[in-house]
Amino acid sequence: MFTLRKIAVGMCIASFATLTATSATAATIDDDFDAAMQQYDDCHYSIAYNRLAVLADGGHAEAARIALLMVRYGPQLYGGQRSASPYQIENWTRLASSKPANVAAAAN
Repeated sequence: MFTLRKIAVGMCIASFATLTATSATAATIDDDFDAAMQQYDDCHYSIAYNRLAVLADGGHAEAARIALLMVRYGPQLYGGQRSASPYQIENWTRLASSKPANVAAAAN
């Protein structure tokens, strides 16, 4: 019985550690997105695109949506072409269109 108690306590500690690490990761991703958008707002489009592309490659839906727009309208709006591989275009399109809850949450 004492051994089961140790196992249960150990599992609780491991669960808490995982939850804390996940929260820290989410906060870091939000900070990275905010930093990318600050670069965008400051008209540093190349830096913003590079940061957004990394986030989009990691599964960030709002970053994927913006990166796609930057690829599509790069020459007209951002002073130069932004490149992305066919895989990135496909993946980002899927992300941007299939996760409306993440896009709405990112806007807040």
